[in-house]
Amino acid sequence: MDYAICLGCGGAVDEGNGIPDGEPPCTCPPPSIEPATVACPTCGGALKVGARACPFCHCTLATRRCGECAAWNLSEALHCQACGRPLTDEDGAAGEKTDRHCPRCSGALLARRYGELDVEECDGCGGLMVSQQVMDRIVANKDAPTNLRVALPERPYVRETTVNYIRCPACGDMMNRRAFGQISGVVVDVCRDHGVWFDPGELGQVLAFVERGGLAEARRRETEALKEARRSVRSEQMRASMGSIGSQSAALEHQGLTSGMRSPGVEFLRALVSLWS
Repeated sequence: MDYAICLGCGGAVDEGNGIPDGEPPCTCPPPSIEPATVACPTCGGALKVGARACPFCHCTLATRRCGECAAWNLSEALHCQACGRPLTDEDGAAGEKTDRHCPRCSGALLARRYGELDVEECDGCGGLMVSQQVMDRIVANKDAPTNLRVALPERPYVRETTVNYIRCPACGDMMNRRAFGQISGVVVDVCRDHGVWFDPGELGQVLAFVERGGLAEARRRETEALKEARRSVRSEQMRASMGSIGSQSAALEHQGLTSGMRSPGVEFLRALVSLWS
């Protein structure tokens, strides 16, 4: 009778037909139905295999994507953990350490390329510094947000509950806080000369906002607000002008009454005032 042999212990595996007499049974424990996990090297939290960022401390885990099987690998990996193929610089570099430091946790920023866009990333907390040139490309190229969002490690976005101003990693000046696109709901830190700092999860929210046409909607609302402001100014100017005309009308009317007659000019001015009122 044919029977299966366990590759782990060499024992016979019961597949429903029983085990032949005299054959030792498999002694291996049953396979686990729990997903495999690994420990975060920074905080020790349990992570699913293939996780790209720790959901607890936000540290960066996997930044290299295999060009053969598309699996993500740890930033320092030399071979793909899924197919074994040697990884090259084209699969995403581990990142070169810069002379700049994270304004949140003081960790060194690493220069990395995600998709076709360059960023400076903190592996400690997951914050990102994006230059103004890269931001311009994201806004101008409709495919850039999607490419960068897919390439970035996914991190949970937590809305700030307290206001904390930070210094630019490049120049050390205090950065300005601005709501990206006015209506995105994401407040970012901006240095006019060196770019934008994104806390963990913020860049993903911004990229999704750009993808769904949020910037176009923000521009439309801004245009409507400007038009309304101009209409309001013109209305105030017209009211002021009508008030002046009303005063002239009253003066002419008084003059006409004292002289015992009503002037055609008085009637014209009264008609203009009544139309505006």
